[in-house]
Amino acid sequence: KGQGNPKARKELTRMIYGVLCFSLLFSVVGTILGGVWANDSWGRFWGWDPKENGALLICLWELIILHARMGGFIRDFGFAVMNVLLAVVVAFSWWGVNLLGVGLHSYGFTEGVNFWLSVFYGVEITVVLIAVVLKYTKGFGDNQGQIA
Repeated sequence: KGQGNPKARKELTRMIYGVLCFSLLFSVVGTILGGVWANDSWGRFWGWDPKENGALLICLWELIILHARMGGFIRDFGFAVMNVLLAVVVAFSWWGVNLLGVGLHSYGFTEGVNFWLSVFYGVEITVVLIAVVLKYTKGFGDNQGQIA
């Protein structure tokens, strides 16, 4: 009851895992290449600028998800939720840090970004909350009663 199609859920989890691994590879390569470019342009590889920290945060969150999955701390449902929250981390790293107005990357347009970023965060958190409520009230998922 409420389990859905276990085969489809496993296939979806496998696809999410593949996309996450692909994303991690390109996030790490992009962050390193950004450092190489910064070294050539600004004379430093890494300066702890908010945008640089955002790029690092994306890589770290992806590694946390993969390690939690491999270590058995999260299962299919937790893995999916953590990946939804990855979208929040990416949005903050790409647009949110610009709102701080500090660092070498604080140039460019930020008008209206705060509103749309808040809307996006609200939608993402709502999706996560609905999924958690459905999981623990109607038996949605494979580990009812456990946080994972």
